[in-house]
Amino acid sequence: MTDYRPIECDLHDVLEIACLHHALLQVELRDGSRFVARARTTVSTAEKEEFLLLDAPDGERRVRLDQLHAVATVGADGVAGARTVLGPGPTDASGEAEQGF
Repeated sequence: MTDYRPIECDLHDVLEIACLHHALLQVELRDGSRFVARARTTVSTAEKEEFLLLDAPDGERRVRLDQLHAVATVGADGVAGARTVLGPGPTDASGEAEQGF
């Protein structure tokens, strides 16, 4: 059995739309890491885990959806737009998680 926790449907829709448009995204993970990559598609495994597949400069990135903290589209000017928060963020020095909404 897996520890995967599905994200909310409306947040999944945001990712699907990004994939339809092959949007360039600024991706923030729950562990605090960030990168920029182009959204390609989402996939589900036999274990019912869901992943976002992205094309990054260093190759394909596969991110489990419950490990995403936030995404933002990056415009042609290289500036990230409004963030969509998908889940809890990295913890600060006090051990408190950043609030998403």
